[in-house]
Amino acid sequence: MSDEINVVTMPKLGETVTEGTIGSWLKNVGDTVEFDDPLFEVSTDKVDSEIPSPYDGVILEILVPAGETVPVGTEVVKIGAPGASLDSAPASPAAAPAAEAAPAAAAPAPAAGGSGFAGAVHDLTMPKLGETVAEGTIGAWLKNAGDSIEFDDPLLEVSTDKVDSEIPSPYDGVLLEILVPAGETVPIGTVIARIGEPGAEGAAAAAPAAAPSAPAATGAAPAAGDGKPAAAGGAGVMLSPLVRRLAAEHNLDVSQISGTGAGGRVRREDVEQAIASGGAKAAPAAAAPAAAAAAPAAKPAAAAAPAASGGFVATQVPGTNDPRDRTEKLSRMRQAVGNGMLNSRALAPQVWASIEVDYENIENVRKKYKNEFRAQTGAGLSYLVFIARAVCEILHKYPAVNSSLDWEAKTQTFHPYVNLGIAVDMDEQGLVVPVINDADQLNLRGIATQIKAKAGLARGKKLGADQMRGSTFTITNPGPVESYASSPIINQPNSGILCTDGVHRKPVAVGDTIAIHHIGIIGLVYDHRSFDGVTTGKFLLDLRNVLQDRDWEAELGL
Repeated sequence: MSDEINVVTMPKLGETVTEGTIGSWLKNVGDTVEFDDPLFEVSTDKVDSEIPSPYDGVILEILVPAGETVPVGTEVVKIGAPGASLDSAPASPAAAPAAEAAPAAAAPAPAAGGSGFAGAVHDLTMPKLGETVAEGTIGAWLKNAGDSIEFDDPLLEVSTDKVDSEIPSPYDGVLLEILVPAGETVPIGTVIARIGEPGAEGAAAAAPAAAPSAPAATGAAPAAGDGKPAAAGGAGVMLSPLVRRLAAEHNLDVSQISGTGAGGRVRREDVEQAIASGGAKAAPAAAAPAAAAAAPAAKPAAAAAPAASGGFVATQVPGTNDPRDRTEKLSRMRQAVGNGMLNSRALAPQVWASIEVDYENIENVRKKYKNEFRAQTGAGLSYLVFIARAVCEILHKYPAVNSSLDWEAKTQTFHPYVNLGIAVDMDEQGLVVPVINDADQLNLRGIATQIKAKAGLARGKKLGADQMRGSTFTITNPGPVESYASSPIINQPNSGILCTDGVHRKPVAVGDTIAIHHIGIIGLVYDHRSFDGVTTGKFLLDLRNVLQDRDWEAELGL
């Protein structure tokens, strides 16, 4: 039985956060946990967060009790490999939670990775930068092996399907080893570097040893949960715990799934595509040996099988091959946005409904007060501000529209608050979705200033990962480019996304006369698993009536 022990540390939940308080433990010593299971709750001066487990295994020891406040990077819990017993873990002293005592206690021990460095050595793992994020790509290392670093120094850049982030160092010391080079994609929890205490020796010798000690660098990253090759893809590359779990739950044969990750590694998106297409089903257990022997010959024909049964198989259409063409590698942001959209479409049955809105009432208020409003708040009095304000109010009447769905658990979570996501264009390079927390508690002024502030941070690339988490509903706004009617893709795990299209002057019937009013289309794309067309129609009708009929001048209060 493996006696490998993984240590989870107090995460850094904000650029300036230096410590966190354990709110409560969601697992107990002896409990079995899986990758991404809720593990404990943390409160900081910036945010309250539920921290998921970065490993599969067994809770061996809780080092910091609920209610204690410790610095970022402090060891808080030890997790043993799956199947490990409590007896396999070395006993920890009762005073282990004291972060100050850790260096002295660890000094005589060799490094966790067996490299033999003097002094305490800390494993730096791929951080989890979003609730549904399963892996990350190292964009660039900002320090080299052997460099001295201080707590909070920028250390590396990470890209996920949700966000690009600059990761600060959680420790003072020396960067001893870089285990995963720039450009590689690895599962959350994978050890990517080792940092020694200030003055630690062995940094110079670390560089040659880095390659053999880091299978992730060759595309064969160890599974984040247990560090062992629990399963392999079609080319013998390792699978993350999330990929293994998805494949097992849907009875998929991963050897028949073409991997798009480094070295042909099968990624979450590859499995989800196979699930959507209905392909790559595993053979019954009794036929496994025969199926394995026939796999190489059967692989070319596997793509045709789902089509015969009515499934959809995505294939790459040949290009024009014209010498005038210019081919460029997709940016990390464009890849992240694309993967997120594919994931959302594969996950949820998405339906679009729309309604026409007469904005003449709002337009009159905007013309009268927009200059004064901007002078007082610094924000514009756009149509989006009014729509966001009305949406936040109406969502309380339709809780299913402001819900999140966990289809595997067969649960639906209804949110009694509105954390409003606002899609922001990054100069045509991609989209990010900053979140306005408790937007339903804000008036027109509050919403307008928050939209301006969040968009400014996003375009200035100063938006932290914690500022893009936890949305319950999203609005995207292509109206300024005069779109007519758009059908966006849902921002997971929301159940709906509202699209505010262009506003145009059109003739309308007003009583028995014809007038020229400002008219636009508002569309709602919704997850048909969460609610149905009747709820959608009522939601849009109420939204239209509020926008058209409310006394916005009185609410503006100017």
